[in-house]
Amino acid sequence: MTLRRISAIVYRVLTGAGSAWVTAYGVYAYTGANLSIDTVTMSLYCFLPMLSLPVFLLSFWRHRASIAAHFAMAFAYLISYSMLNWRTCAELGYCSTVAATVRETFATRPVLITFAVALLNLLTLQLARRKSF
Repeated sequence: MTLRRISAIVYRVLTGAGSAWVTAYGVYAYTGANLSIDTVTMSLYCFLPMLSLPVFLLSFWRHRASIAAHFAMAFAYLISYSMLNWRTCAELGYCSTVAATVRETFATRPVLITFAVALLNLLTLQLARRKSF
């Protein structure tokens, strides 16, 4: 085995572990969610992370589609999470700007791990490719 192949396997394992963590977090968030307030946004906040593991499993058959789905899911999750954060800070009156709210939301662990899973999935594809001369 080459170093390139070993790295691709390690990245795939990390992607799977991260996807499992994100999916478990989505289930955990759903158990404590109040879906009667802002139903659509809260449903997206809970449902999008739950798709992470199925999207990872898709990568065994359609790797490029899996990468696109992971990035789309990560951006949609960032938007829905930011909307919930904006609603909370607007009600309490401590919001400064929308960009600051999005930046603070991006720094949370679930969002960072969701983007890390998408990037690791992309790196796995790049390492798995053979160089053609």
